[in-house]
This record gives sequence, C-alpha cells and structure tokens, in this order.
Amino acid sequence: MTSADGGGGSGPWHRPVLAGAVANLAAGTLFGWSLVAQPAADALGMSRASASAVFATAIVVFAVVLLVLAPVQRRSGPRRLLHVAAAAGGGGLLLAATAQHPVVLLLGIGILFGGANGLAYGVAVWLAAQVPGSRRGSATGLVVGAYAAGPVLLGLVAPPALDAFGWRPCVAVVAMAVAVLLTVAAALTPGGRPGKGRPSRPHPVPHRDVVLLWIVFAGGTAPGLMLFAHAVTVAGDRGLSARAAGLAVSALAAGNLLGRLTAGVWSDRIGRLPALGVALTTGAVSTVVVAPASSSAPVLAGFLGTGLAYGAVSALVPAATADRVGAASFSAAYGAVFTGWGCAGLLAPVAGGWLIGLSGRTPALLTLAAAPLIAAAVAVVLLTRRARAAAPS
Repeated sequence: MTSADGGGGSGPWHRPVLAGAVANLAAGTLFGWSLVAQPAADALGMSRASASAVFATAIVVFAVVLLVLAPVQRRSGPRRLLHVAAAAGGGGLLLAATAQHPVVLLLGIGILFGGANGLAYGVAVWLAAQVPGSRRGSATGLVVGAYAAGPVLLGLVAPPALDAFGWRPCVAVVAMAVAVLLTVAAALTPGGRPGKGRPSRPHPVPHRDVVLLWIVFAGGTAPGLMLFAHAVTVAGDRGLSARAAGLAVSALAAGNLLGRLTAGVWSDRIGRLPALGVALTTGAVSTVVVAPASSSAPVLAGFLGTGLAYGAVSALVPAATADRVGAASFSAAYGAVFTGWGCAGLLAPVAGGWLIGLSGRTPALLTLAAAPLIAAAVAVVLLTRRARAAAPS
C-alpha cells in the first residue's frame, strides 16, 4: 500500500494515534487562555487589547511553526520534536506564571507555548495521517478531538481553582501537566525519522488542491471562529439571560468536540468530501437559525450546530489533505493548508465584531456570517471534480 492511497502502510496504528491524542490534549490548553487572561492582565497592568495580543501572537507562531515543520520533522523525527514541545510548552507556561512584566508573559505564552503548540499539533496530525485511508478519518477525529477536549476540561476545573489559589499557581500546575503529557506522548511515538525504512517517498504536492483545501479550511471555520469570539454578545443580543448565554457557549464548545469525534468516523464510511459538504451545510443552516432568533431554544440549537460544523471541518480537512497528497507529503501540504485556519482565526473575530454592530438594528444581517461557507462549498465541489478526474477509469 503506497502512501498516496493507503497512508503509511500496514501495522499497528493505535499507539501512534494515542500519542497524537495525548500530545493534542496538552497543546489544546492554549485555548483556555481566556480563563486567566483578565487576572493576568490586571496583575501586570495590561489592557484588554494587550491581553488579546498575547493569544493572537500564539496563534501566529502556531501557524508559522506548522508552515515550516515538514523539513524539520524529516531531519529530527516526531519523538524529538515532542520532547522539544514539552520543554518549550512547560517552560513557557512556567515563565508566564512568574512574569512581572507584559513582555515576559508574551514570551512565555505567545512565543514559547505558541511554538510548542505548532510542534505538538503538527506531529499529532502527522501521526494520524499515517493511518491507512479506511481508518484515517476516525484517527484524525480522535487526535483533533483531544485538542478541543483540553480547554473543555480546563473550563470545568479552572474557575474554582482560580478562586482558591490565584492565576499564577494554576498556570504553574498546567505547565507541569503540559510537560508531562507531551513527554508521555513522545514515549508513545515511534522512534526514528519519518519515512525511515519505508519504500514510499514524498509525491509532488498538487498545489491547486492545496489552494482549494485552504479555502475549505478558512471558509469552513470562519463562522465558528466568529461565534467563539462573540458568543456571549450574540446570545445577549437575542434576549438570553446570563445563565442561558452560558449554556449557549457550552453548547458551542460541546458541538465542537462532538463534531471532531464523530465526523471522522462518519467520513470513513461516506467519504471525506461528502462529509465536508454536510458539515458546511450544517454551519450555514445554524447561522440562519441564530440570526433572527429571540428565544433560548433556537439560539442553543444554532450554537450547537455551528460548533458541530466547526469541529467537523477541523477534523475532516487534515484527513482530506492526507487523502489527496499522501501521507509522505502530508506535513508540507498541511502546513500550507493550515494557514487558512490561521487567517480565519485572526480576521473572523474582527469581521464578526463589525457584523454584530451592523446587525444591531437588523438581526437578519448576521446571516452574512455564512458567506465564507459558500466559498468553502464551491472549493469542495471543485475538489470532488478533480478527485473524480484523477480516479482510474
């Protein structure tokens, strides 16, 4: 079985997938930053914008590391990169926990922990890409689902811990947990360099497919990223109480996790591109449901559906990339594809704030948030045609 059609050959695959899931469980704690952003900013005399810049820097560093990861991983191997991620992630969080100046916080979270995220996530999805094609969706869903599980777990335990101990001890504990989890992931990861002892070699990357997958990732995740950034505001504008708004945010997060875990399994049965089509349709319908809503039920349903769509796209795009370019070429191709998510992560919250302002008087204008999904759907159609044209007759 070649890397282009099978994805990494035969042999046990459960342990590498477990390694990827453990690595992403650690890395995903980055998205719990909002839990400590305000107390950290208050302690260091930072504005809210400065605290947001810490997270934005981490996202940019995350995407840049993924973009350049392929040649580094070929030279060093995944196990060594996870050891580096353990040192950078744990060290960066410890540095942040002891920070007395905003620049130190930026270095610890934005640079070191952001870089560790790129290393850990990049290795994790690469491990999933090596799984044979018939199981690749399930493997990828589990690995990227673990990334979403990290902040969910933090959201459950962090508030009482922060009240009891303060933000610095809590960040220090997370630092130790991140370092330990990434070290365990490294121990579970196969040793040696990628491709060592394998007959397959990287195939030429079909650049047009990479561009189309970039559009799918950017357009498919933009509405979800927009809602994640403004969930409480959107729920409040639709008349929800603070408690109901909290439930809506929980529905969004739960949908994200559930979409990641289930979409991959489903795509192994019906195909990656059809599953992407369903995910994009779900996202569009959910946006249309939320826009004119004035009661809890449709808002909760719309938030859940948006989370499901976002999580599904997040799981399906890596698997679809590996299907198209082959496991041997996955890291290089996916590094480029992932910048689509990075661009959406930086631009969608800004566009969402502008759109929410416009929709204050005309709520239906919020349906414009679904516009990126149209571009993503067109890209899926074009990918489907190219896949059919490339299939042997």
